[in-house]
Amino acid sequence: MTLIIAFPSIIFAGGSSFSRYGFGDILRDGDSRTYAMSGTGIAFIDDGFINILNPAGLARISYTRFSAGFEYNNFLSKDETGSSFYSTGGFQGLAFAFPVSRENGIVMSAEFTPYSKVSYGITSSLIDPLTQSLENTTFYGSGGISNIGLGLSASPLTTLHIGARLNYMYGSTRQYQTTSFDSTYLTSTTFDRTTYYSGFTFTLGTIYEGIGDLLNVQALRSFTVGFTLTTGTSLDADIQRTYSASSYSSNDSTVTEKGTAEIPASLGFGLSYLYQSRYRFLGDVVTENWGSTKFFGLHPTELRNSLRTSLGFEALPAKDAVTFWKRIVYRAGLAYNSTYYQINGIGIDEFLVSGGLGLPVGPESQLNIGLQVGVRGSTDNHLQKDTIIRLSVAVSASEIWFLKFDEE
Repeated sequence: MTLIIAFPSIIFAGGSSFSRYGFGDILRDGDSRTYAMSGTGIAFIDDGFINILNPAGLARISYTRFSAGFEYNNFLSKDETGSSFYSTGGFQGLAFAFPVSRENGIVMSAEFTPYSKVSYGITSSLIDPLTQSLENTTFYGSGGISNIGLGLSASPLTTLHIGARLNYMYGSTRQYQTTSFDSTYLTSTTFDRTTYYSGFTFTLGTIYEGIGDLLNVQALRSFTVGFTLTTGTSLDADIQRTYSASSYSSNDSTVTEKGTAEIPASLGFGLSYLYQSRYRFLGDVVTENWGSTKFFGLHPTELRNSLRTSLGFEALPAKDAVTFWKRIVYRAGLAYNSTYYQINGIGIDEFLVSGGLGLPVGPESQLNIGLQVGVRGSTDNHLQKDTIIRLSVAVSASEIWFLKFDEE
């Protein structure tokens, strides 16, 4: 793998080549509403919002709701030898929530969301110093981990909301490498590794809205705080490795191996403030201790502890707004992410800015559009810099959307 960094290479397909480490790119933006606010929303609670980041944020939902989204990514990647542009698109997530007891904030949810994504394709060419022949190597990766979550919220007090979610994580990643030579005396080789993951985590969350009453400060009565804790786990991991020294399948050698791959606990803290019932300001911090995790008993040197901070803003329409244009919601955000990647001892950081709109499409329904633009990494020290553009489009609706009203 070091040849990718030490020698000239070309990125030709998929996503970022950083995704070949760990579980790939970890996806943290929630639904498209928080997506437009750079993934901020741990302390966010609202009747029209399925909070994927914090199950306590479900407690105010009063009608059955669903949301579904699609994401499109563009990457411009550069290293010391050149640059390449590529794009991918795919499913962003699906979520349902329905109230059981509105008075007690009891709401149940079911979610299907991607947790991580592996997507890269790289070619590397060099002159072998021993044989003086041209060596061409291709690295390819795909797959990722998905999450099925079953959540439940409750409100033991009018100002205190709690939630829990059981997460089943599963999926597979494939890493493929082939090497060929321009010399007939050297044999081409192929290495193919597929890893299957499965396991459970548990998310606990709280949101507290009573700080203004607790401190007897009127200005803080629209101020909320939120906390989340997702337990760490050791996913069951089954690896199948296939090695071939020629193009003939009879020379293939396949080895299987069982082990575990650790995901660390995740701790999140969020703030939210609603000013004049129209302007919402949010902030989140999420930390994870990837620096001590182990994959098949060994800690990958390419992983470190991660810390993500983000800010979000949402401008809501006035309560008496009637026309389409006055009912549009405007959103913006920014995030700084010390990712869990660490290449050649150098941490890979990411900076994002975002914006978006919530367009009314029916009673209690919105078409949410979010755009993120960011940079990750650097071309210094033989590394890679990614310029990222992400677009999310999703619909969020309630059961009211499907009701037929009698015309007067």
